[in-house]
Amino acid sequence: MQLLQSFLQQHQSGYKVPAAHADSVIQKMLSVQYAKNQEVIVQFLNLLNTLHQIGDSGAALSNNRLSSFSESEGIRIGHIFNYLMQHYERPISLDEVAAEAHMTPQAFCRYFKKHTRQTFVEFLNELRINEACKKLTSGKFENIATVVYTCGFNSVTNFNRVFKAIKGEAPKAYLNHYFKNFKV
Repeated sequence: MQLLQSFLQQHQSGYKVPAAHADSVIQKMLSVQYAKNQEVIVQFLNLLNTLHQIGDSGAALSNNRLSSFSESEGIRIGHIFNYLMQHYERPISLDEVAAEAHMTPQAFCRYFKKHTRQTFVEFLNELRINEACKKLTSGKFENIATVVYTCGFNSVTNFNRVFKAIKGEAPKAYLNHYFKNFKV
């Protein structure tokens, strides 16, 4: 476990899995996702072991170390994240979330960027797109437009533009790619 702990600390900013190992890592991740009960832990440790064996052949995703902050700052940013997770499906203004953090909008923007390295809008869009991906891949929605409006976007056009900017492909292409390559 000490080797895995050291590996996780060394790569806490993440790293890109080399293409030669991508299929193996994908299968391990899917094994974790579909495991039941205590098998989740076994599969997760198996995934970590595979990543550790790949080792340093992966390129670092960021050269910046994560900034550490005090417990009170952690509680405040956690409160902001929770608020956004609970309300992402509706329009959220900067003034509203700044008030929730007990800050002025300008101070909130500086604080949020310092702690997340993203602007508030970038973070909220990414959150909404990730939630949309979960909903789209679950197959429980009739069409993409239904997902658009349940994830806080007010137009399909804006959703498509933001989705492509974040995921690198259109929603339909993403779904086709997902269902073609990632079914267990």
